Amino acid sequence: MSYNKDPAQHGWNYQGSNEASRVAFYEKDGVKMDYYYTTGTVKTSMDHPSQGKTQMFRRGLDEAQFESVCNNPRAHTGQGYQTKSSKYYSGKK
Repeated sequence: MSYNKDPAQHGWNYQGSNEASRVAFYEKDGVKMDYYYTTGTVKTSMDHPSQGKTQMFRRGLDEAQFESVCNNPRAHTGQGYQTKSSKYYSGKK
């Protein structure tokens, strides 16, 4: 499944890319997004109000889900998982 979507169309600022990894980097309001454009996978990294630094990965997003994540980086799509690095965190959610 290949995607041709552009987070910049949703207000994200392009920060660069890594062609070897096929990923483009974006930033918006202190949130970072890694967009793997050949698979449509989106990773968002942010400071969660109660959990601290978190990362959310979403895979296989359709167009509506992609737009939802672009408009709300904390959106849960049911298409991925969350990680948090902390001595109090015991695993993936």
